[in-house]
Parts: sequence; structure tokens; C-alpha cells
Amino acid sequence: MKWTKIKIKPIKSLFMRNIIWNLSGFVIPVLSAIISIPIIISHIGVERFGVLTLIFAMIGFMNIFDFGLTRSITNSIIKYKEINERGKVFSTIKTGFAIILTISFLISIIIQILSNQIVHTVFSVSHNYILEAKYSLSIIAISLPFVILQGASVSVLEAFGHFKYISLTKTPFSVLMYALPAIISIFSSSLIFISIALCVLRVLMAISFILLQRCIIKNYLTDEVIKNETSMTINMAIELLKYGGWVSISNIIAPIMLYIDRFFVASIVGAGFVAYYTTPFEMISKISILAVSVSGVLFPLLAKHIKNEIYIADSYYWKAIFGIGGVLIIPVIFGVVFSKDILVLWINESFSEKSFFVFQLFMVGFFIHGLIQPAYIWIQAAGKPKFTAFAHMLDLTLYVLYFPILTRTFGINGAVEAWVIRVTISLIVMHSIRYLLYKRGV
Repeated sequence: MKWTKIKIKPIKSLFMRNIIWNLSGFVIPVLSAIISIPIIISHIGVERFGVLTLIFAMIGFMNIFDFGLTRSITNSIIKYKEINERGKVFSTIKTGFAIILTISFLISIIIQILSNQIVHTVFSVSHNYILEAKYSLSIIAISLPFVILQGASVSVLEAFGHFKYISLTKTPFSVLMYALPAIISIFSSSLIFISIALCVLRVLMAISFILLQRCIIKNYLTDEVIKNETSMTINMAIELLKYGGWVSISNIIAPIMLYIDRFFVASIVGAGFVAYYTTPFEMISKISILAVSVSGVLFPLLAKHIKNEIYIADSYYWKAIFGIGGVLIIPVIFGVVFSKDILVLWINESFSEKSFFVFQLFMVGFFIHGLIQPAYIWIQAAGKPKFTAFAHMLDLTLYVLYFPILTRTFGINGAVEAWVIRVTISLIVMHSIRYLLYKRGV
């Protein structure tokens, strides 16, 4: 009997290889979240977990405080790399990091000062958990400058195409983001200990990315380049802030729309019900990692080709659309059909009865959300972030009008219906803008 060797063909497309590396940096942490969440709920209770999801939301929300500068840094580095202006690349990094660090420290101090008001007016927790929530928020605020600096380091690495190293560095920390709270919850139900662990984790994660960035680009930014371009110029700051300013509007509004729903639910129907809304969200939102992975790789490619070789940019855009849609459609159908069974196996039957409809609609909503991303990235890569900013402002204005009405009328089911309506409107608007820009040749 002869054994035939099976040869696995290597993936030749750099686009696909980078997407796979980017995706792997998200998939493994999702498994950690799926395993950890039931453990956390069982040990700290539903309401405490509702507060913890608000803390997770705050961590995710911190990225808005880069004011669009991380995307602006990537865009400028790509532009100056194309014309081999290494001094300008160094100036971009140095100036961008200085602005980000200054802003993030100021915001961190403001959150510390206002922590009591935020807990009372936004978190809307019961009296027993007010102090825990307040101290936890203050602890998480300490990590803000590190979260933003990590994002800036990632933006530099993305501009240089080092998605493999981003993934390898990010994965263990992202796994621990859920695993650590699960482990700590076994020994203590206090949110304070969990918050301390998450804060330390984010600090270590930022330091790791900063060191990685310095190692990766040291051959490109030689001593001679650094010596000849040592100043942080006003012109560079203006350039970064001008592009970043428009991006920041989208960066502020997008997370607000992504997370404001849980704060509305907490204030309208009570923090005790938040977990029935946010737990399906936390699980299902992980399917958006595909769109995020594609988008991270897509932006540098579109920024490089969109102005001079728009047909190449368009081919990448359609690959992203069909790739995201094709991969997500089967899991979404499966999730909608078997939502009750999934929640029973994952949490318990009582939880499933209260959350299965929320689970179903979030499956549909995140499928739509994934298809928005390529259009959103196209518009920003075309140098037109003001269009996404205006679209998001319109989106948010409508959302804050109909979301509370539907939530008060139908509870958490009304909240998720409003969320799906929002992403559907956003899909239509973003792709319409993208189409008009494409027809104009930008």
C-alpha cells in the first residue's frame, strides 16, 4: 500500500494571509469569552455581571479618546512611505504619540473626578453595588492612557503590514480579558479585584505593543533618520488632527451607538435586566471579529490604491463584502434557528426564556453590521472621513429618539429591535456614500 503525501498549498495572497492572522487574534479570545461568561455569572450574580459588562463597555469605549489619531497615523505613514519620506514617517509617529498621550491623561483625570456622577446617572446600579461600581470605574480609568497608546502602536504596525506580530502579541492578553475575571470570581465576587486585574492587564498589553513597535520599525527609522527629523512640527500636528478630527466624530459616535443601548436599558428597565440584554450581545458581537479583521487589513490597501488605482481598490472592496457575507450567513441562520437551545446549554433554561428573542435579533443585526464595515473603511481611505462623521451624526440623532420609546414600550425586546433598525439604516447610508465616491473616482 502506497501512502500519498498531501501537499497543502500555501496561501499566496498577502491580503488573505493578513486577514487570517488578524482573525486569529480575535477568534481565540472569543472562545475564552464563551467559556468564561457562564462561570462569572454563576459566581458574581446577574446584576454584578451587568455592571461588569458596563465596565467592559467602558474599556471598549476608551478608544474614542484617541480622537481619530490612530487612523490618522496609519494614513499619514502610508502616504509618506509611498514617497520614501522616512523623516516624515518618524515625525508622524512622534507627534501623534505626544498628542495622544496628553489627551488621554486629561480624559483619565476627568473620569476620575466624575466617577461618582457617572455611576449614579449612567450605570444606575442598586445601592448595594454603588461603591464597587465607583471604585471599579476609577481603577479602569487609570488604564486609559495605556489603552490609547496600545492603539497607536497597533496603527503603526498596521501601516507597515505586520498583522502577524499584532495577532501573536494581542491574543494572550485578549484571552485573559475574560479568563482573569472568571478565575478571580471563583475566589471573590467583588468587582474591585476584577477591575484591578483588568487594569494591570491593559498596562502590560500596552507596554508589550510599544516595545514590539520599536523593534519592528527600528531598521526603517535609522539613527540618521531620527537625527535629521527630531522635532514635533506644528504642521504635522495640524495634518494629523485635521484628518483625525473627522474620524474622531465617527469614533466617538460609533461606540456610543454600539454601547449606549445597555446604558439606556439600565436606566429605563434597571441594571438587573441588563445581563439578559448584554449577555447575548457579548456572545454574538464576537462574530463581528471577521469584519474587524478584514477592515484592519483593508484600510492600508485602500489608502494605497484608491486614488491612483481605484479598480484595484474596488476589487479588494468586493472581496471583503462577499467574504464577510459568505462566512457569516451560515452561523447567523444556525444561531437564529437554535437560539433557545444555545442559551440553555450556555447559561440555563430560565435565562434562555428571557433572552432568546434578543439573541435572534442580535444575530441578524451583527450580520448587517459586518456588511457595513467595507463601505465605512472605503470612505475613510478615500480621505473623506467627514462623510462618515455626518452619517453617524444623523444616525445617532435618530437613534436616541426611537430607542428609548421602543425600550419603554417593549422592554429589552424593544431595545434590540431599535438596534437592528439602526444598523439597517447605517448599511443603506454608508454603501450609498461609497457608491457615489466610487463613481466620482475617489
